[in-house]
Amino acid sequence: MCAGLAVERRDFPDALLVRHKLADRLTTRGESQQEVHFLFRQPTALLPAWYGNQLEVFPWGNRDDRASKLPRTGWCRIESLREGKWGFRHPEEVEIPCSYGLEKGTWFKVPGGGMKGILVRDEKGLPHVYMLTQPASHYYQVMTRHDREPVFVGGQI
Repeated sequence: MCAGLAVERRDFPDALLVRHKLADRLTTRGESQQEVHFLFRQPTALLPAWYGNQLEVFPWGNRDDRASKLPRTGWCRIESLREGKWGFRHPEEVEIPCSYGLEKGTWFKVPGGGMKGILVRDEKGLPHVYMLTQPASHYYQVMTRHDREPVFVGGQI
């Protein structure tokens, strides 16, 4: 799957960084490239996503809210979406912008500059984003030791 991602700082609006108090997620890759990290294991799991032609930050799935009827995960299998298992939640497609993904300690370049996800609303009408996954390519399996990979905007790696 994908347990985290990085968005290049230059592609991430200051207003979102301030509004969502994300300064502690800033890091540097190499000598100068600043990034904003989004990791499922962080105390507040968040994902950036393009929704309605606007970049926003949403809760990443439903990790901790036992009272919610949303699935207690951060991922959605594309097969279950196609089979209609999420239909009653009225999923809407979103694009999750990122330059790198993280799985089992391995950072990898994301083809096409992003991943696909779905936005669904909880009982209170609040939006949550789930990352779409698909069976992993052989290359992804060897690289990350995982049998599922994100649905990349630029196709499989």
